[in-house]
Amino acid sequence: MKVQGARQKHKVQEESVGTIHVYSYKLLNDHVKFLYQKLSTLEKSIKQAMMPIPFEVYVTSMVFFSIIAGACGAIIGFVASQFISIQPAIIGLLLPIITGLALMGMTFGILQMIPPIKVKNRAAKLLEEIPHFIGYMSTLATSGLSLEDIFKAIAKEETDEEIVKDSRFIVRNIEILGMDLVTAIKDLINRTPSGPYSELLEGAIVTTQSGGDLKEYFNATAKVQLEEKKMLLQKTTESLGSVAEIYTILLIVFPLLAVIMLSIMGIMSPDLAGFDLLTLMNILTFAVIPLSGVLMLIMMDTMVPKR
Repeated sequence: MKVQGARQKHKVQEESVGTIHVYSYKLLNDHVKFLYQKLSTLEKSIKQAMMPIPFEVYVTSMVFFSIIAGACGAIIGFVASQFISIQPAIIGLLLPIITGLALMGMTFGILQMIPPIKVKNRAAKLLEEIPHFIGYMSTLATSGLSLEDIFKAIAKEETDEEIVKDSRFIVRNIEILGMDLVTAIKDLINRTPSGPYSELLEGAIVTTQSGGDLKEYFNATAKVQLEEKKMLLQKTTESLGSVAEIYTILLIVFPLLAVIMLSIMGIMSPDLAGFDLLTLMNILTFAVIPLSGVLMLIMMDTMVPKR
């Protein structure tokens, strides 16, 4: 019980708005209202990423952190101008302003990119989870559970998968906010990236409202999702075949040819472009090949589905 309570407390702390966000909103809200309309697309991204922070608070936090970053950049530029002789002198005088504005712009841009990136990650996770959870939904529907009871059963799962979080969101809307089932699901659809998952939710609403058979709906949708999963795995297998060919060329054939070429060139000249041939061989052996191997592993890891 203590461990479960600690987990719930940690989850609440993780999903709550920080004190610094509230402070930035109180401090800057009246001064940055003109940004709300210009960053209207960001509001949709924040909702679809299921970020537990209001749009206005996030914008004021972006400005607040950017100002802090700009001040730090100005200090760094001033310190650097005192210890480094920069020519012409005018650049040295403007260095604090330049570094401050650069760091401020970078911080604002990075914070603006975070919600869209989270939306893409959430969409990718949902796409991976649908084929597995839709079979579970079909089983629950076959047992005679209603759509609301299906979401409640999924919400009880002790995992951090996106569909489980969404089910908890629906249950929260129903039990705490007093929404009906259809309104709760529509609220989730508005916070979900467009794709198979949002279509699944919309179809579930239509099936429920029209009195259709949820079991047949989930079974039919599961067949479609499994076929798409098979096609995706086939494409992944073909791509891995191409990666295997690149691996053979890059990490087997190329090193052998390079060593043979450098050995032959060593007979005619002891160096190449100012580098000793033995040094080039060491760089090839201990730097180029291991780095290429790591890059290949990263490439394969991003291509293979995680489940």
